[in-house]
Amino acid sequence: MEKTYMHTGIPVAEKMDGMVYMEGLKVWICNNDEYKIEYLYWEKNTPAAWRMIAEPHVAYKVADVQVAVDEAVAAGADVLLPKYSLGGTCAIAYVGFKNGPQVEFFQD
Repeated sequence: MEKTYMHTGIPVAEKMDGMVYMEGLKVWICNNDEYKIEYLYWEKNTPAAWRMIAEPHVAYKVADVQVAVDEAVAAGADVLLPKYSLGGTCAIAYVGFKNGPQVEFFQD
């Protein structure tokens, strides 16, 4: 499946100006589009996996999040966040490779 690089996500210890809240995941997010960086401030009661909270991730746009997750799992990744609807046709999922990166897949 084709994957298009979107951004690198970096967890931060404090909320930043301009952050937008994603209630379901209990995370505040803002983007630096010039450098393709996403900053994430996770609330203490987030349902997110510890790796999502503690480690950077790389995000890719894909045509089908579930197919991308299935391919990553077949390559040895663990599912950190199963397909999660952002409303409409938008969805995300996170996988983590053992001794390697965590990856976000985004479908719009």
